[in-house]
Amino acid sequence: MTTSLTHIPSSRSVRNMYAPQHRPASPTSRRKGTALIPLVGTVALATSALMLVNASAAGAQPTTVPLGTAASYAVLAGSKITNTGPSKISGNVGVSPGVGVAPFITGFPPGELTSGVINDRNSVAAQAKADLSTGYDNAAGRPGATSTGVQLGGQTLLAGLYGSGTLDLTGTLTLDGGGKSDGVFIFQAASTLVTASSSRVSLINGASPCNVFWQIGSSATLGTDTDFVGTIMARASITATTGADVQGRLLALDGAVTLDSNTINTAGCAPIETPGDGGETPGDGGGTPGDGGTPGTPGDGGGTPGTPGDGGGTPGTPGDGGGTPPIVIEVPPIPGLPPIPPITIPPIPGIPNVPEQPNTPGVPEQPNNPGVPEQPNTPNTPNTPNTPNTPNTPNTPNTPNTPYTPNQPNQPTTPGGPGQPGTYNPGGQITQIPNGGVDTGDGSTVTQSTNSSAVTMWSLLALLTVGAVSITMMTRRRR
Repeated sequence: MTTSLTHIPSSRSVRNMYAPQHRPASPTSRRKGTALIPLVGTVALATSALMLVNASAAGAQPTTVPLGTAASYAVLAGSKITNTGPSKISGNVGVSPGVGVAPFITGFPPGELTSGVINDRNSVAAQAKADLSTGYDNAAGRPGATSTGVQLGGQTLLAGLYGSGTLDLTGTLTLDGGGKSDGVFIFQAASTLVTASSSRVSLINGASPCNVFWQIGSSATLGTDTDFVGTIMARASITATTGADVQGRLLALDGAVTLDSNTINTAGCAPIETPGDGGETPGDGGGTPGDGGTPGTPGDGGGTPGTPGDGGGTPGTPGDGGGTPPIVIEVPPIPGLPPIPPITIPPIPGIPNVPEQPNTPGVPEQPNNPGVPEQPNTPNTPNTPNTPNTPNTPNTPNTPNTPYTPNQPNQPTTPGGPGQPGTYNPGGQITQIPNGGVDTGDGSTVTQSTNSSAVTMWSLLALLTVGAVSITMMTRRRR
């Protein structure tokens, strides 16, 4: 870049530039002499602003949350895990220390582990619980969160640290990875997280569910048919209602995790280590993140440094220092004065990119001690079959009754003769005495009346007489 001063009104003005300082310079000379100051200042400010923007952009990206051994868990609770319906879990399931009365993990089946194991209050679950506590405190203690407001639905957010007193989701929250898969999203909620039915978290431009973390100070509730993304770390409890699906983890420090026909999937989310202990910290320059830092792109000055002017005003080639190009000021010949060489302002070199320091290789995690396989249950001794009952002996048929022998007709009683007089015998028979008298036993007799016998006899005789007369008369009539 070359700035020419050939248009000077008069040689007197130029002389004034080199005159003793007690003589004021003309306004025209002052304007031309100071015209370069704003240009140089503008370039310097632009360079500084660019550096600050780059530094701020690099500092705004949060690092991942360390979960340690808890990263392999799809569901981890402090008190109990309860499942209803055919939930499918990809990842470990564990409880520690457990609160209340056993059992502490219920509903498997019908729930199913497509991968992983169940750790119920053992040393492995206790270690995962301790690592979860460390990760929770790490996420909760990060300062400088950007407020999202209570309602997350309808927002699109880049990787960063966000927070609110409570978090609600109705509709869709979009997380934009900006073309990078290592962008980390951290949400801090002092109280609760609640999603409405059929809400969802959408990932675009490379955002990964493994790098989304929700630190919840109280409880989290996922509404029916919610499609959620990320690791929920709740101080109290987590409830996934019917049909809610999660790409991530449900980790409750103190309370219970309640499931109902859900899909919890951690596939593709390997355990993530803390920066400096094996994790890869994204680079802060132009290099590829985490691979040692490829040097950044050179500054915007471009070109090789210009050749100093030879007095003839030939412009130089722009420099490559990344800053401003050299500025050459030509001074025209002044009669009576020796030739004045061109005034050259050297280029302002750009700030070279600082190569990234290679990450310290991480210490590989110690493999978990394999769990002691459970002893198979001793099969129950089969019950001895009951002895079949002895069939009852059939009853002997009754012997038919012998027919009764018909009674022999009583022999007609031979009429007795007149009784002999007798004496009274108490309890015995009354003795009949002659002439129809009855001895009463006290010395007296009772005489039976014979009038009835006479009447009967006379009646029979009358009937016989009438019959005879009737027959006689009929005989006569026939004749």
